[in-house]
Amino acid sequence: MLAIDALDHVLNKHRKADDVLNHLMVEVIEESRDRHLLHEMVYGVLRHYFSLEADFSRYLKQKPGEFSRLSLFVGVYQIRYMRVPVHAAVSETVDAVKPRDPKASGMVNAILRKVANAEAASKLKPYQRAELPRWIYSSWRDAFGVDGVQAISEANQKKPELSLAVFADRDVWMAKFDAQFDESCVDKIDSQAVKGELSPHAVIVPSGTSVTSLPGFEAGEFQVMDQAAQKAVLTLQVKAGDKILDICAAPGGKSALLARKYPKAEVIAVELSEKRIPRLQENLERVKAANVTVLQGDATALEIPDYSIDAILLDAPCTASGVIRRHPDAKFLHDKDTVVRHSSLQKKMISEALRVLKPGGQLVYAVCSIHPEENEQVVEEFPELQSSQRIFPTEHHDGFFIASLLKQ
Repeated sequence: MLAIDALDHVLNKHRKADDVLNHLMVEVIEESRDRHLLHEMVYGVLRHYFSLEADFSRYLKQKPGEFSRLSLFVGVYQIRYMRVPVHAAVSETVDAVKPRDPKASGMVNAILRKVANAEAASKLKPYQRAELPRWIYSSWRDAFGVDGVQAISEANQKKPELSLAVFADRDVWMAKFDAQFDESCVDKIDSQAVKGELSPHAVIVPSGTSVTSLPGFEAGEFQVMDQAAQKAVLTLQVKAGDKILDICAAPGGKSALLARKYPKAEVIAVELSEKRIPRLQENLERVKAANVTVLQGDATALEIPDYSIDAILLDAPCTASGVIRRHPDAKFLHDKDTVVRHSSLQKKMISEALRVLKPGGQLVYAVCSIHPEENEQVVEEFPELQSSQRIFPTEHHDGFFIASLLKQ
């Protein structure tokens, strides 16, 4: 079963779920329905990992092999969360196990049937109920309190909607969306577009909506972009003729919004990864961001003269703890040591950005993480700090931290 192999790549080989699934969907799966099912099972297991583990582990008499253990996650997820008949979920999971771990197939069959005949496990530890690794739960409990962690975890367990940054008139675009989808959707309420609250460009459409089918896709009228990220971009104060630096620019959403919002400014999009630059350029071309120049470069050693940039947006690499709702694999790809390493790198990037910024210029530091070590503890040592804001994730947007620094 491909879902089991995909989970192995994420949980044991620490690969991003998007990368794993994109490879499988291009190389192996052709039918769109099968692609949807694979995505649903992998992301569903990652989202509900800890409660699923508690659900089946109560019946284990000994530790299973890794493939069989992962198969139990997939089987139990289908039983608890998918409209799959129990007999089909059990038989398909057992059939997947037999070639790889034949001695365990009977155990998998028995445990899945026990799960199907019982209520979901209710005696969960706080971190299991929150669907978080122990270290993240403990860190957030100490920083935000038990109620704060509960609110975050409830948001993270929701399937994310699709958030857009609309460059055209928002009301006009939404009317076109509603007109187009009212014709094809039976449930018109669930198919309507909704204005985002964090950005005047933000529009929220239902989860699963095909991006390429949206009105104005070919014309570049919008860019897929969470509304919290849009708020980070709009925190930057820009004047006509300004030279703006967008550091760590791929996949291009922030550069696109800057370019379309400020067509008389010059935007320089800096990206370290050579592999990500083609997609960055493609996205910018689609939205007709003609005033953007793409530059491959290291954010800790910019090939840019001192005091030459008017405004800078630094979307620094981070642990992505604020986007677990959208990318539940993020909680498995990082640990405490990763947070410390990111924090050190983020400080170096801020220092380098301040070097190239003109006196009186603004630097916006933004990360899609809510760990204090990547938030206040990064910017508090810079005297240029003017203000900061942590945005907690909700069912309608990601978590973000935004800080504004002013070069003296």
